Amino acid sequence: MALAQPWFQNWQPPTRLLAENLPIQNHNHPRGSSGHGSSSSNMLGVLPYLASLGVISPQSKSHQTPAEPNVLESTGPLKTHYFWKQVNFAYPSKADRQNAIASGEFVQKNNLPLGIEVDKHRIFVSFPKWKDGTPCTLATVPKLSRKLSPSFIPYPGWDWHNSGTCDGLVSVYRMQIDQCNRLWVLDSGQINVIVKPEQACRPKIMIFDLATDDLILRYEFPDEFIKQDGLFSNIAVDIQKNRCDDAYAYAVDVWRYGLVVFSLKEQRSWRLTDHLFYPDPLAAAYNLHGLKFEWTDGIFSLALSPDLPDKEDRLLYFHPMSSFREFYLKTSSIKNETEFNTLKRQVRVIGESRGKNGQASATAIDGNGIMFYSLVSKDSIGCWDLRKPYSRRNLGTVAESNISLVFPNDLKLDKEKRQSVWVISNRLPFFLYSNLDENDYNFRIMSAFVDEAIEGTICDPSLSHLNTFDPVKGDSECY
Repeated sequence: MALAQPWFQNWQPPTRLLAENLPIQNHNHPRGSSGHGSSSSNMLGVLPYLASLGVISPQSKSHQTPAEPNVLESTGPLKTHYFWKQVNFAYPSKADRQNAIASGEFVQKNNLPLGIEVDKHRIFVSFPKWKDGTPCTLATVPKLSRKLSPSFIPYPGWDWHNSGTCDGLVSVYRMQIDQCNRLWVLDSGQINVIVKPEQACRPKIMIFDLATDDLILRYEFPDEFIKQDGLFSNIAVDIQKNRCDDAYAYAVDVWRYGLVVFSLKEQRSWRLTDHLFYPDPLAAAYNLHGLKFEWTDGIFSLALSPDLPDKEDRLLYFHPMSSFREFYLKTSSIKNETEFNTLKRQVRVIGESRGKNGQASATAIDGNGIMFYSLVSKDSIGCWDLRKPYSRRNLGTVAESNISLVFPNDLKLDKEKRQSVWVISNRLPFFLYSNLDENDYNFRIMSAFVDEAIEGTICDPSLSHLNTFDPVKGDSECY
């Protein structure tokens, strides 16, 4: 997201999203038959209220590990497992935390959770260094815990988060776990993005063995890939037929509109560009609950089609952040360094536009070919069945809330037999251009089983429209 622009100063403070001393309620607004309405029970609404009054403690002292994740709220099929007003990190001692605060190393209000990934027993969360005072850029919380707002545990440990050195982790936006039990971390190397962007270290990919948390590989991008005012913010890992040693990683430069392809087997990378990696000017203006801003973010989200036994190729779906359209290309065309630049029209546009305010952030595709994506301007999670035409009638709404889903920034699918979609919402624009209410629950981690998420929506493979053409009406024809 482009930050240092004068139009960002022209905004009106939004009205308070959560009234003080009132229970959190989910204001779900289903869109026709393709979305879920509110299904919050009375108890789900009471829990946050009791926590805010101090009747129950967000940091429970119970040492018993629950059998299932917390359920604090319900937003359609999405269940909130954790929420935070502000985040804390698990320092070795109270004295260490106080020293970090005193030195300015930890400024609590300057820390915002952004990227999410889910392991069998842990949830990984990234903390990009938007401002000074972010002591840790990658951390975990337990998947199962009785705490409502647990402290984040630095990953792999505090010694990997030393400022002033490029040896460890510097500033991470997103990461991905592959089917070989490895965590791929894309480190942007860029700090103080809001105040004065500084490329403190080279962008790099770091791969960790999740069985031991040991570093397997560290790969720094060549100097020619590092463009002025660029930012590497997202990564997708491509492994076919369980060939773990022949993996590819795709990393996006969201501000300079590039795609870097890294071959694990060859230990080298190449950078690709295309005019369809660029943002759409019609989609660059945002209005989120009265906060107006403009972002010129290009290629952003990446999602791979399922790895089918009889197919050697896959489709890589993507879209710029500031766009209402979806695109795709064949992975075979970008795994070959010369083919993509030699052959024209490798990138294709899919179907219709998502329509006005259809900017999407993260995207993920499950093993059955169902795409999930976060609609950041609509406080909602959308879905699409890849077997159906990409038309507005075939785009469903999983959940929507102007409380719990204000800017659903990232989402991932876990690798359990019964898959779940995991979402993190964080009210990012208010953090960037306003102030988050320290008495409000600003950050949430939520999940839903995939089968429950698509039940009753057009994304259910068993449902279809007889006529998939949806005539454009009104000003939507401009998008």
